[in-house]
Amino acid sequence: MKKIMITGVSGFLGSHMAVEGLKRGHKVVGTIRSKEKEAEVISTLKPHVSADQLNNLQFSYCDLTIAEGWSEAMEGCEAIIHVASPFNLELPKHEDDLIIPARNGVKHVFEAAIQNNIHRIVQTSSIAAIMYGHESGKTNFDETNWTDVNGSMVSPYTKSKTLAEKLVWEFVQNNPQLKVTTINPGFILGPILGKDPGTSAAVVLKMMKGEYPGVPQLGFPTVDVRDVVELHFKALESEAAIGQRYAAVSESIWFKEIAQFVLDAQPSYNKKVKAKELPNWFMKIFALFEKSTRMIIPELGFKAIVSNEKAKQQLGFAPRSAKEAVMATANALVEMKMV
Repeated sequence: MKKIMITGVSGFLGSHMAVEGLKRGHKVVGTIRSKEKEAEVISTLKPHVSADQLNNLQFSYCDLTIAEGWSEAMEGCEAIIHVASPFNLELPKHEDDLIIPARNGVKHVFEAAIQNNIHRIVQTSSIAAIMYGHESGKTNFDETNWTDVNGSMVSPYTKSKTLAEKLVWEFVQNNPQLKVTTINPGFILGPILGKDPGTSAAVVLKMMKGEYPGVPQLGFPTVDVRDVVELHFKALESEAAIGQRYAAVSESIWFKEIAQFVLDAQPSYNKKVKAKELPNWFMKIFALFEKSTRMIIPELGFKAIVSNEKAKQQLGFAPRSAKEAVMATANALVEMKMV
């Protein structure tokens, strides 16, 4: 049994990560921003772990933007899975609203780990740090690619994830004792455990509420949250994964396919879910009124394909299909009465 820290356990991915850590018999220090979140997290995790496993969870109150508290929170931990990072569907007023917390989160977590002589860290990054800012027409990517933050289609979120991961590898370069792996997930869907459906699933939620008149001409590498979690723990337990980055993706699908898979799972939503693609000119007008759409406007017509071969070959990664991930999201939203 290891004692591990998992940051951001109140979030969609973080809550799944906490469940897996507890099921594997670890003692888990879960970070949340305030004590008010504690009861909500326990309620979220309780149906998915045993009482004895839940007893192995303790909370620490830490903020990505504040250095204080991180070092004390990870005392006695042997490893860290750093999940927490800001993300909002809407464009921030200033890009630093995302970039500074993301980079400061890495800075505070890694500095505290070094103070506590903790070497093993698995960092949640994103395919956003891989597939943007490249030459026109490039659509195939792998872990050797890095987003050029000065290139095209770079949003504040993309920039924040890229700069945060670059800072991770700067820490590794300057502190060779660190044993770090980064995991770069795609568009994360799948089962929902609590009140937070996650940013990606929030798009499906809006779709099922009938808030979109159609879908954009846009495609994303998609992945099930259960596979993202499994890859984090495979990496944590693998010596070969140290110093590596892995794309956590299944396959790339268009938004019209996401809408169709939602209807396959929940056909009664056929009056709300529109699986037709909207012309780009319409999306640009729609974005004037629907704030969450503005971030994707530069990407219209783009579908990146990110290879998962490295994770398959080195860590035995075997992800579920994108269709299964989408259908699990749609079913969970209905079961949890979010739609």
